[in-house]
Amino acid sequence: MSDGYAVISGGSGHLGSAVAARLLAEGRRVVVLDRVPPRAQGAEFHQTDLADEQATDERLARLLELRGAPDGLVMCQGWSPKGPDGRPLPEAEVPAALFRQVLDANLTSCFLLMRTLVPAMAEAGRGRVVAVGSAAAHTGRTTAGAAYAAAKAGLAAMVSTFAVRHGGDGVLINTVAPGKVANPDWPDSAEEIDRYRREIPVGRLAHKEEVADLIAFLVSDRNSYLTGQTVIVDGGRLA
Repeated sequence: MSDGYAVISGGSGHLGSAVAARLLAEGRRVVVLDRVPPRAQGAEFHQTDLADEQATDERLARLLELRGAPDGLVMCQGWSPKGPDGRPLPEAEVPAALFRQVLDANLTSCFLLMRTLVPAMAEAGRGRVVAVGSAAAHTGRTTAGAAYAAAKAGLAAMVSTFAVRHGGDGVLINTVAPGKVANPDWPDSAEEIDRYRREIPVGRLAHKEEVADLIAFLVSDRNSYLTGQTVIVDGGRLA
């Protein structure tokens, strides 16, 4: 797919930057959609509020007009409100407005991208899509709040729906669901990180490059058959 380009939404964040760098290292053209410029050198940047329907639709329409359909889409955006110790807010303290905001950031924003870009890929007859979900969608443990878990579970279901509808069009669509990925910018206390680490059979948190490598495979033509699946990357924590 070296003659096309890949869109990375949320490509300026911790994991998104690693994905952008990985695809650029493979020689792919990368377009980042985010609020702030990407860290990855060589990526084309389009400032976009992914939770704003009108702004996102206008940005995607312009992108398709200028470049045509992308051959890759990686959706890395996401947000989970946490307390100062890194733990999720108690559900009793989450107002409905905040719940909806979490859904918009993690789920609705992905729908806005897929409803425009996936049909364009289908019309072109090829494409690979990866949504970054979360292991939190598959467990009731207290690592993430109910709003974030619900949004990521909904994302996996939405991916399956799009995958079934467009598998015959040459578009393969999957979810990668990481557990905790080591990030020096976390607010989590050392005790909270250690508590989580002790639950992981391999004994450590994921590195962003490990997750980016998997995403790079799934969003490339090396992936010729896998679609509609959720790949959990959590070091065996949910096994």
